[in-house]
Amino acid sequence: MRHDRLLLLFPPGWRARYGDEFLATLEQRSLNSRQVIDILFGALDAWLSADVRNVSASRAVAHEGGLMSLKSLMVCERPPTAVTPRDALVGAAVMLAGSIVFKVLARASTDVFPAASHTLTDLAFLAPFTLSMPFWLMKGQPWKAQTAIVGGTLAILLLIG
Repeated sequence: MRHDRLLLLFPPGWRARYGDEFLATLEQRSLNSRQVIDILFGALDAWLSADVRNVSASRAVAHEGGLMSLKSLMVCERPPTAVTPRDALVGAAVMLAGSIVFKVLARASTDVFPAASHTLTDLAFLAPFTLSMPFWLMKGQPWKAQTAIVGGTLAILLLIG
C-alpha cells in the first residue's frame, strides 16, 4: 500500500500538521500488517478526537515540533511496561487462589446461608480479578489509589451481591 494513501485516511488538520513527518517516517521502513492496522486505528482515533477536528489547517501548519511523538506513534512499537512476567504470575496466582477460596466458601455456606452461597459463587471471578489488579493492571500507581479503586470496587460488588 502506498504511504500517501495511508495519509489520506487522516483528517485534513492532522495531515497539514503531521503529513510530511508521517510520510518521512514511513519511507524509512516497510510496513507489516500490524503496523498498517495500528495506522488505521490511529486514523480512526484522529477523526474521533475533538482536538484534531478543531485544528484548522492554517493553525496546524504553524505548529512546531511533534516529530519525536509522531515517530514513536508511527513506528507502532509498544512502550515497555513495568509489569514483569513475575508480576503477571503473582496476579494470576492471586486470582486463582481467590477463586478457589470463594468457591469453597460458597460450597460450605450452601446449607447454612443459601443467599450468601449464591453471592459468593457470583463473586468467584470478579472479586479475585479485582484483588489481582494491583499486581499487574495498577502496578506503579500510588497505594492510596490502588486501595481506593480495589476497595471501592469490592464494596460495590458486595452491595450488588
